[in-house]
Amino acid sequence: MKKTVIGKDVYFTLAWSPVYPYDKFDAMRKMPELTGIISLVYFNQSKMDYIIFYSCHRDGCRVGFKKFMDPFVTRYPEIVKELDLSRLYYKYTIIDEGNLLDKQDIMFWLIRTYKPRYNESTFKDSQRYDNIYINEVKLNKNDVVEKIIGHRGC
Repeated sequence: MKKTVIGKDVYFTLAWSPVYPYDKFDAMRKMPELTGIISLVYFNQSKMDYIIFYSCHRDGCRVGFKKFMDPFVTRYPEIVKELDLSRLYYKYTIIDEGNLLDKQDIMFWLIRTYKPRYNESTFKDSQRYDNIYINEVKLNKNDVVEKIIGHRGC
């Protein structure tokens, strides 16, 4: 995730993973342990039908996704029960920078823009900015994403 603030507006860039068909074992291999947002979708005639955006800010995407989908530990059993796993796809974006208010603003924009079935349309933003803009890019399967942190003073 990249964030730029200009005046009272914020600009985020999200790098989404490729869209994968859901398989609980394969998902655990592909899903990173970093924090982020997971999107569950169905495809209807090559158009994505958004089911839910799920924020994984404590456990990371891998553990968060497992907890969301496991019918024995999920906090959302009614949603998991209704999912058609044979049609389900997922993608994720890593948000390992910023704070919870940044993630709240991103979730607000995603919910307002895509109107997923199970997210509440009354979800609020952080009220820190007048406008929230998001540029979404799709990573290819062979892309490598690195975060290089220099020493202080470099």
